[in-house]
Amino acid sequence: MERSLGFVFDPNKCIVCNACVNACNEHYGNLNWRSLLVFQNEVKIGISIACNHCDIPLCMKVCPANAIHKDDMGIVYINGNECIGCGYCQWACPYEEPKFNHEGIMTKCDLCRQRILKKEGLPYCVESCPTGALSFGWIDKPKYDAPYLAPYDITKPKLEIKKPKEEEIKASPLKTRREEKYIELLLFTILSELSLGVIITRIPFYSLVSLILLAIGLIPSIFHINRRERAYRVIMNLKSSWLSREVFFGGLSFLSLLLELIIPSLYYLSLILISLSVFSSIMIYMLKTTPSWYNPNTPLSFIGTIFTVFPLGFYFTHSLLFLLIPLVFGIIEIGFARKEKNLHIPYLILLLISIFIPLISIAASIIGISSEIITRRNFFEKITYYGLPSP
Repeated sequence: MERSLGFVFDPNKCIVCNACVNACNEHYGNLNWRSLLVFQNEVKIGISIACNHCDIPLCMKVCPANAIHKDDMGIVYINGNECIGCGYCQWACPYEEPKFNHEGIMTKCDLCRQRILKKEGLPYCVESCPTGALSFGWIDKPKYDAPYLAPYDITKPKLEIKKPKEEEIKASPLKTRREEKYIELLLFTILSELSLGVIITRIPFYSLVSLILLAIGLIPSIFHINRRERAYRVIMNLKSSWLSREVFFGGLSFLSLLLELIIPSLYYLSLILISLSVFSSIMIYMLKTTPSWYNPNTPLSFIGTIFTVFPLGFYFTHSLLFLLIPLVFGIIEIGFARKEKNLHIPYLILLLISIFIPLISIAASIIGISSEIITRRNFFEKITYYGLPSP
């Protein structure tokens, strides 16, 4: 466990004056890096929280632009000149700390890093607290007695928070939300998976069809970031960001497929690259901070989309393997997500009928793809995640 700087908060000393929040907003432009949660039953209890400068800063790990850094003091900070505004760090933070500014650049509490480096004083929030409820200092392993916040082991926050003496806080960190800008994400994930399915089955003109599907998915994804002039930075963190890897392998897949039109021997290279891109897509969403994504349904759904192309492979090749694989996998998918796979029953029925009437396999593919699109839409519209509890 690293010894680093972090906040210490004692709710038993907090008078809910909001001085910490006001001081932070006054000096940093009302970005609300610090929140004061107020819980009231018989007793009013305040919990002041900002960035916890975690031992395992998932925000830094997932950032594709490599714009988030951790210094020798353990302070996690964002270099605004490197941020592309993709918002992936927001998904990864279980404390809802990263905030966009008016320029579309991500910002967050940096423990008043410049004040500390220049030895000008304490963080503004700590300095403003009249009762000493909020303090900071060097912390080894903090006493994290806060069941109303995300589980400690997800990011191992450097936040020492005391237990209220008068009354237990009864609140849950699990919340629900809808991803606002998800059409680009839905298009890219679905189309890249279909592209892989097409190249596996080798249906007529498979290289061209796969290339077109991948292009239609890649181009809109550029508009998902706020700072498009910095789009090149999306591959700056291949070391740890699955988003960087997805874009990197997706881009190489596009080039390989383009060359494959004139050099057919590149088929296996294209197959490997698209597979790596799709695998990276799956891993992007396997975030411990998002329980509705961090479960078997995510890889099953993404892989299942690939197999919806297989009935077309059966139609052109008459290989029963192209029906058996989606049939078995479809049954597995239904077993894990019965409520979200309503169209999978007719999909499976059509797969069986296709054995005797091959033309039906075309309808089976259409129904299967439709089912996966509906499931993916719900995937982005009904998200359960760890965040700050609602008082």
